[in-house]
Amino acid sequence: MTHSTRFRREGVEFQIIGRNMTNASWNGAQMQLQQHASVNMPQTPNGSMVFVYMNQATMNNAGQLSLTSGGSQPVFLPAQALANAPSIYVRNWSGNNLGVTNTSAQTATPILIAAYGPGMPGQTPLPLPSNGTAVSLVTGRSAQGNALAQYMQLALQATTSGLTIMAVVGGPLDETGNNAYVIQLNAAANTGPGGGPAGPPPVTPAPDGYYATTTSNNYGFNFNWGAFSVYVVDLSPINTAAATVSMAPL
Repeated sequence: MTHSTRFRREGVEFQIIGRNMTNASWNGAQMQLQQHASVNMPQTPNGSMVFVYMNQATMNNAGQLSLTSGGSQPVFLPAQALANAPSIYVRNWSGNNLGVTNTSAQTATPILIAAYGPGMPGQTPLPLPSNGTAVSLVTGRSAQGNALAQYMQLALQATTSGLTIMAVVGGPLDETGNNAYVIQLNAAANTGPGGGPAGPPPVTPAPDGYYATTTSNNYGFNFNWGAFSVYVVDLSPINTAAATVSMAPL
């Protein structure tokens, strides 16, 4: 169910959030949001969506985004200055709208935003076979295919030593309404589960927004979801070379 953007929460009328609307029908496509500018996605998926953002300021300006959905209170996301990798926020907004406002304190603090998930308008995923054929992805490109009703493995592979970020969306929702998994390759530490949902329990919890990180250039994501569609997207920094993904029965 779609809800319109609102500018009032519990009797408080916002003066910045949602006021300077630059795109009232944002479809998740990558765009730069200037200070106090807003966009609105009229309807989110009724499943996990991966929201990606990155401070583009050339000066050491800390940034901030405000996210609103339906009648909820704003969620404020810090956008680190001079970051060379995107920040990730995964959530199931249950089909409600999503309003995004750049609430940074400094004028020269544009923030790059994008949203990813299966079925998002403007995206054309590459075919992802279930026979182990590798598919090459670059930043912002996705692949999607149908898993078999048995144990499967997604093999995520970085082609360079640079930080590589991959998001997997698919399978049943967990108790929190989530069915997205974001994984860093060539990361600074090993955190989260070592082999996907069917792997061993985590030794060290993953950072906010992530399911797992690994110092290796590859990660085997094991799952048994039945005949679900599986979506994979490359969210790596733009200076990272292509990654590959393949899906095969275990």
